[in-house]
Amino acid sequence: MRAARLVIAVLTAATVVMFPSAAQAADGPEIQYATSQFESETGVLLVGIWSEAGVAAVHADVKNGSGEVIASTDAFSLDSDQEEFTVWATQEPFLLPELGYYPVDVRVTDNNGVTTTRTDAGTLSYVVATFFDSVTVKPATATYEKRTVTVSGVLKERRPGTREIRRVPAAAIELMSGINWRDTTTGPDGGFSAEVPITESGRRIFVNFPYDSSRPYHLSSSYDTPDVLIKPRATRVTSTVTAKRVKAGESITVSGVVSWKTPAGWVPVSTGRVNVSACNAQDICTSFEVVPVAADGTYSLTLTPYETTTLRSYYIPPYREDGYMDPFVAVSQRDVPIVVLQKSSIPRFRASRESSGAVLLTGSVEFAGHLTPGTIPVEFQFSETGAGDWLTVGDDDQSYWDGEGGYEFEGRLTESRSGWWRARYPGDPQNFAASASTKIYVP
Repeated sequence: MRAARLVIAVLTAATVVMFPSAAQAADGPEIQYATSQFESETGVLLVGIWSEAGVAAVHADVKNGSGEVIASTDAFSLDSDQEEFTVWATQEPFLLPELGYYPVDVRVTDNNGVTTTRTDAGTLSYVVATFFDSVTVKPATATYEKRTVTVSGVLKERRPGTREIRRVPAAAIELMSGINWRDTTTGPDGGFSAEVPITESGRRIFVNFPYDSSRPYHLSSSYDTPDVLIKPRATRVTSTVTAKRVKAGESITVSGVVSWKTPAGWVPVSTGRVNVSACNAQDICTSFEVVPVAADGTYSLTLTPYETTTLRSYYIPPYREDGYMDPFVAVSQRDVPIVVLQKSSIPRFRASRESSGAVLLTGSVEFAGHLTPGTIPVEFQFSETGAGDWLTVGDDDQSYWDGEGGYEFEGRLTESRSGWWRARYPGDPQNFAASASTKIYVP
């Protein structure tokens, strides 16, 4: 019985020792892909590997269409590391006799000695990488007189394997700015030059070498130029008003001339429009009307402002056929402040002497329209004759809504003389006109 127990114990121990080996074999390296380094070195092979144990060795075989191995290497170095996932690159590019796409077999051994082989793990794209060199944009800024820029440069190629740099002749080049396309072809030296129309400021010009069926093993490439700006033709607008101070309801005529700076100097424009608006202190504007500019550059608009404001004449350049404002003509503006005095009145006024001898003065101040001042002071004035020489002998600045359309006031003054009394609202020189009540005789 004791011997049997020993045999069972040995078998159990052997079983425990064998399981880790089987688990390690199952967790060997995984070859996830093999591909060319497309950024520039297409002759360099990249191999993506997942391995918990880490990578000890990488081997790659490049095959032709018949499956024959035509190149091999064990010389790999770590290209990038993300814990268990690593990318390995050949230390030198493959040197093959012809351009083309070649299947690749890969063999990987991890640090535990476990080896994984994958047939047709990927493709070595042994093709030519192209790129643009010495690209310039002249002039750097488009103007009203010259609405195009010239883009020049050289299309070059980097051969796989040898890394030799060559110029690419007779290659079709596309250039795009906004919705405008231009096509050109490189010369014998790989150089190109094309005039590109500019329709928007701050856009880059996209330069592209597309896929060319006559060069099946050449990669396409592209280039973005710096932003091309537009320097618009300067404009200026004048603004004259028939009056800078009016009463509410009265009209003002705004007129002026729009000019622009040409190579011959400042001359009137003959196109475009002027938007005349009322703007407040926060620069929030309400448009009265947009009027066209006449052939001699003049404009005119009669309007009725409803409150003190700044009249702004804003020149709007003409619109192009595509419905957008011409960016080659600058906008401009001129501001003229005006004062609009709102009407006030004192329709209800009463004056009488009380038994104490004091004079009681009451009434209301009304304002036309929807605007009222923040405070409403009232002056109480006395004249012995009622024909002039009004003397202010009291005031009241605590006016309240009277429920009848006005703001009531009240005063009680000591004045023993007989004479005439009236109430006067002094107004606000920037917003409200002054007014006076009828006069009342108090004996």
